[in-house]
Amino acid sequence: MIGDYKGEVNNKVLIALMQAYLDVLDYDGLKSILREAELLELKDIRDINSNKFIDFFSFKKIISAQNCLLFGCYNLLFEIGKKFSFYLFPYGKNFEEVIKEINYLMKTNWNIEILDKSENYMTNELETITLEIQNCLFCSEVGVPCNFIVGFLVHSLEKSLPSNREITFSGLRDPHDPSHNSFILKLILKIKEKN
Repeated sequence: MIGDYKGEVNNKVLIALMQAYLDVLDYDGLKSILREAELLELKDIRDINSNKFIDFFSFKKIISAQNCLLFGCYNLLFEIGKKFSFYLFPYGKNFEEVIKEINYLMKTNWNIEILDKSENYMTNELETITLEIQNCLFCSEVGVPCNFIVGFLVHSLEKSLPSNREITFSGLRDPHDPSHNSFILKLILKIKEKN
């Protein structure tokens, strides 16, 4: 891994990520990622103190191992991102609070910001949210798309909406572009069609 890895990540983030791996990849998948990252000692998440921080370099080793072992598994990364959202913020936070807190919990050179929210002027219902993601930590390797963070953001917004809404998105950049981890993401809310 080449780059600048200053910063720290709250262990709540690490615990939520490990839980997401357990849900989607089971225990063997979790161990494979930690073994690849040379951090197998973290496999027992019950021993991790949620009030402390892990150095960003160690956290980035886990993300790089995830991206290496799951290369090309875009739907799987999206699903892990959704589970990560569930475990990091399981209770009633609104979307703005989620964005503020994820930036706070991961203190390094990255940022997610809500640029714009549009509503239907007839119904006052939210229709789109435009976000700017700068230096995404989860997809900084060339060739790795930003499906993980998109899964996290989509599910974080879904949790605050009525069940008859669904979310689509646009704005992902070509993962082979070295700067693809900084992008504008548009989340589009639609009413689900009845079967």
